[in-house]
Amino acid sequence: MKRGELIELHPARAVRDEDLSDPGLIAACAAGDRTARALLFERHVDAIHRFVARMRGSDADVVDDLVQVTFLRAFGAAVRFHGTTARAWLHGIAANVVKEHARKEIRRKRALSLVAECVTSSSPPRDPTLARLPAAIGALPHPLRVAFILVDLEGEKGIDAASALGIPQGTLWRHVYEARCALREALHGDEP
Repeated sequence: MKRGELIELHPARAVRDEDLSDPGLIAACAAGDRTARALLFERHVDAIHRFVARMRGSDADVVDDLVQVTFLRAFGAAVRFHGTTARAWLHGIAANVVKEHARKEIRRKRALSLVAECVTSSSPPRDPTLARLPAAIGALPHPLRVAFILVDLEGEKGIDAASALGIPQGTLWRHVYEARCALREALHGDEP
């Protein structure tokens, strides 16, 4: 040993994937450890990708996006993890992500078919109530209109819509309720 040479008392040991259990890895993710996030992703991405592909179908881009959303949600929810295996937990998150995506797709396709029907036909919609709906929505006060559109037409979750509007969830749901009541009155108020 030379004079002035440093002696390493505790040699640095690189953290390996197999060194951490799933709960330990998720706890590190909850603490914001980027390496732990990468390890969690690498350890479970194939299983989650297979699961989402089987649930979602053949569109590879959508499957990749849903897998990415699954892991982003998992990283955000890591502080609430109380299980013993990450795989089951991630499958639950992925199932919810796929279900939410399917619901949004159904709403989007219904809306597009209604728009296509209105655009292709030169005659007004068969249902006179449907013809009055855009004007009734436009007549709502702004806070009610934006809450109704975000929740009922765009399909946003209450917590996300409230966050986007900067209001408490209770206020959001009151606005949605009042908007629905006002629309019901505007569309069916003169009917018995």
